[in-house]
Amino acid sequence: MKKIIIFLFLFVSLLFPEVHKHPEEKNNYGLCPVLGEPASKEFSYEYKGKKYYFCCQECIEKFKKTPERYISKIKEINVEAFQFGYLPEVIKVKKGDIVRIMLTTRDVPHGFMIKEYDIDVKVKKGETKESEFLADKKGEFDIICSVYCGKGHGKMKGKLIVE
Repeated sequence: MKKIIIFLFLFVSLLFPEVHKHPEEKNNYGLCPVLGEPASKEFSYEYKGKKYYFCCQECIEKFKKTPERYISKIKEINVEAFQFGYLPEVIKVKKGDIVRIMLTTRDVPHGFMIKEYDIDVKVKKGETKESEFLADKKGEFDIICSVYCGKGHGKMKGKLIVE
């Protein structure tokens, strides 16, 4: 019986290797600014001193023609978590934007979770954690802390508004 369980575990591991990786390890290159798909180390291009990662060579060629068109859709937002809130408390973006959250904490460990976008980033004091997603759903979405941070933890909320 033990051999069967080990075999099944190994079989599932081979079929779904992403299951065993930490979220940060799945894709360290963010999203392709052209298609919004996961980017790859293999496809990069430097523009005005900054390196951008893409999902394929065709997207690099499109980017080269009108880079500002694609760069303007990347919204980098610095978010500071603290007991018991976020700064900014409300994040507004447009549908189709690539949202890059740069998360820090000023005091204790915190989380930044948006269930509808499958985002759950955890950060400790002194760290900056990055998470990127495509804002492909219009609406208002709660941001909650996913790491217990004290008595006011349940009231620690923010809001993502996708217009």
